[in-house]
Amino acid sequence: MNHRALLLLAASCGCILFCRSATAQRADNFGLIDGSILFVDEESNSRCAAVNTFNADFFIRSCDRRLILLSGDDRETPYVVDAGFSVTHLNGSPAGAIRFATDNDGARQVFWLSDDSFAEGADLVLNYISETDTLAVATIAGQEGEQIPLSPINVRSTECDPLASFDGGEELLCPRTCGVGAAGASLTLTLMLGFSATRRGRRRRQC
Repeated sequence: MNHRALLLLAASCGCILFCRSATAQRADNFGLIDGSILFVDEESNSRCAAVNTFNADFFIRSCDRRLILLSGDDRETPYVVDAGFSVTHLNGSPAGAIRFATDNDGARQVFWLSDDSFAEGADLVLNYISETDTLAVATIAGQEGEQIPLSPINVRSTECDPLASFDGGEELLCPRTCGVGAAGASLTLTLMLGFSATRRGRRRRQC
């Protein structure tokens, strides 16, 4: 999971298909990181908490809506997600959006996708460059050597379960709370983007 091998397959229809080496996780049987946001797709009822880019996975920490990197060394990123699930760098720069999309396995998964702030256009799969905490649209060389941006339908073996990849400590989780509103409570936000987001915590911490 830390470094995914990339495999380009030539399909008979001429489509471009990328596989990420991580094993796909389905949404009907997985644990959640305490204080993470669970997304529920109203179109398919898919339930996922991992946010996918082409080369890395994340979860959204609900207390401050910070994106937490799960690939490699688990850590905070300088990106936050607003109430409409647009992503912004801490310096105020727009940086894409969180959306459900259908991957090449036919699964509805949560992606961190490009928006109009990227020259290549919107709704394209992103690469996360962890050394510089920057983003670029994932591409592959076409038959003529041109760089072709990737859409979610070109990507296989996406992740749904963030807990399977989480190696971080308490410092990456929301602060402990006790009593009403304690970690483990559920808050569902119905969005106008075709999915809802739920804060839940199965890894409940003791106060």
